[in-house]
Amino acid sequence: MSVVSRLLQKAESEPGLHYRNPSVPHACSIPGGLCIGSKIYIHGMVPKDSTRFAIILQRGADPEHADLHLHLCAHLGGTPVVVRNSRLRGDWGVEERLDGPFPFPIAPRTFLLVITAYMDSYEVEINGSSNFSFKVRDGLPISSVTHLAIEAGLFIRAIHAPVESMPRKLRLSLGSGVKVGDMFSIKGEPTEDAKSFVINWQTGPGKFDDVLFLLNPQLEEGRVVMNCRLDDEWAKEETSSDCPFSPGKPFHLAVGVSSLGFDTLLDGKEWLNFRHKHEVSNAKTLFIEGDLQPTDIWIDCAQLNASGIVNGVIKRGVRLQLIGPELPLTSRITGGFEKGCLFLISGKINAQPSKLQMNVQCGEGSEDCDIALLFDVLWKDDTPKITLNSREENSWGQEVSATVVEGLAAGRPFDLLVARTEDGFQCFLDGLELAHLPYRVEDPLPDHITLSGDLETYRLLLL
Repeated sequence: MSVVSRLLQKAESEPGLHYRNPSVPHACSIPGGLCIGSKIYIHGMVPKDSTRFAIILQRGADPEHADLHLHLCAHLGGTPVVVRNSRLRGDWGVEERLDGPFPFPIAPRTFLLVITAYMDSYEVEINGSSNFSFKVRDGLPISSVTHLAIEAGLFIRAIHAPVESMPRKLRLSLGSGVKVGDMFSIKGEPTEDAKSFVINWQTGPGKFDDVLFLLNPQLEEGRVVMNCRLDDEWAKEETSSDCPFSPGKPFHLAVGVSSLGFDTLLDGKEWLNFRHKHEVSNAKTLFIEGDLQPTDIWIDCAQLNASGIVNGVIKRGVRLQLIGPELPLTSRITGGFEKGCLFLISGKINAQPSKLQMNVQCGEGSEDCDIALLFDVLWKDDTPKITLNSREENSWGQEVSATVVEGLAAGRPFDLLVARTEDGFQCFLDGLELAHLPYRVEDPLPDHITLSGDLETYRLLLL
């Protein structure tokens, strides 16, 4: 396992705040701020056409007026260069240029940037090497840092901010807004004297902003209240007596955004559903407050076209959506997998994988039905070997092989996106083009998907 893979596994396993596939530009609060030894991990990729990007530690969410404690800016036009600076009360400090070769790899290679805060400096590592440091400047102590900001020119796979003790009041940015396919994982435990807590998906960080989904477990009453609010008007509340929370008892809440509403799983079991009453894309803040001690939060955005990789594809509306399905799986596709459809599989490869197989097929059976797309992965010596093929009338076509630059590593999350184009299936792995298989079978509308293998599945989404 590479140094970068080990660092990523460590970051993913530590409790804190985690984003997957956030939109850029991005600004998120750092729960509890920075202290000596705090680390922030940013896993991303510099697109080939990028001309500039910036990674910033700042006080406040507004990039125009915030004090900038560390402004790390890369210019890629001509000779690429990285410059560092700070800004206090609107005044920029002395710019520092980084000597030596440009430290960021260009796509398809990814980078892992780790910022470590010390009393008098920030240490910045890229892909496991200690690259440079930046001195803490007068009037800008690390204790004043509240937000991480990322400006355009980057494709971000993940942000990890480990937190030893999460604040009980949280206002977490959801970027450009919630969309169908997004998922949220919240681990925590009600306090020892817990009576009630709220988890809201709302339009802003304020207590009186519109609320798209209020989830309010009331432990003393033994019920859960769900509701929404628009222009200070609450809708008719929905209640459930299924309130399994207890003071001091840890729980794991997973929330998925479907085309119909918010679907929840509690400790791995289907729990409550709340139908959309208003436009869900207006939800831009995750609001947590009350008698709850959060420990670990993941905001996992569905990667459907984050870097503009799929062109000319028309999304047809949700035809299949599953959250955390068990494997092996066979599922019918409402309306079929026709031209213009997108299919997203998000999950995590097991620690010692041997195989993964996904079929887009015509019919439910496994022995004799036509297969429009076979996506097959075999691991040997921790290296994935990927092949694509099709089968018609029990006859296999010519195999197509794909090479993975990065991805499908043991113990690591992944996103596999399959687009049905005019002439076949275009496959993308973690935002990068992987392979193309021409459409070969006579039936124009395959209507089933099968999935099996050594993985934990987070979501399946077909649009």
